[in-house]
Amino acid sequence: MGKASRYIGKWNSLSGYGKTTFLKSVFCLLWIKAGLSFLPFSTFRKFFHKLTSNQRINEYSQDQIDITVWAVDTAANLLPFELLCLPRALATKYLLRKAPSLTLEIGVEINPAKKFEAHAWIEKNGTIIMGNWPTSVSYQRLWVWD
Repeated sequence: MGKASRYIGKWNSLSGYGKTTFLKSVFCLLWIKAGLSFLPFSTFRKFFHKLTSNQRINEYSQDQIDITVWAVDTAANLLPFELLCLPRALATKYLLRKAPSLTLEIGVEINPAKKFEAHAWIEKNGTIIMGNWPTSVSYQRLWVWD
């Protein structure tokens, strides 16, 4: 079975919610990549804050969260340019922006033997839902992106 056949098979097995979430993930990653590439960071941050500031709250089921995380990761892996942890975390934060207790965390690796390495991840109620790392690595939280 070729790669295209696997993708078509996976697409056909997705629910309507999964297909919609995947397409939203693609567009979200594209505008985040463009925003991070072409706007000054402070401008992008203000723009992103306006888009994600929401007074409405929506509880997502664990399946909806899992599908969103899967869709963002899969779309990021399929798009023809590199999308590391920050764009993925931003896309997840945007797509789940109505979820309470969802934070985008940014930290640095604690390992004096290595050069500086930063990482972004998403937590819900203190549990990492996107951007998890191996147990052999430790990150020190520096900033919570509201």
